[in-house]
Amino acid sequence: MGLLVVFVAGYIMGANAGADSYREVIDSLRAIRDSEEFAALVAALRSHAGATLRQWAELVEERPAEALTPTRLLERVRDLMARSGSGAAVG
Repeated sequence: MGLLVVFVAGYIMGANAGADSYREVIDSLRAIRDSEEFAALVAALRSHAGATLRQWAELVEERPAEALTPTRLLERVRDLMARSGSGAAVG
């Protein structure tokens, strides 16, 4: 319900602001999209996603003959976390 109220309030304020304000917002979003910082952020996110997917693939393919139970999967995730040096506890 709260999200609906915020949406309606934003719509009313936007309608009262007129087309000039709308164009300013669109121009600002385009400037952000075209910035070097945004490109660097997207590149970093892609790199992180690729590394994560590779780790998941290694996790699943390590012992394909072994049954992958939830407990075993948790153990493998803990092993990966320990190897990455993150020190974050799982579970």
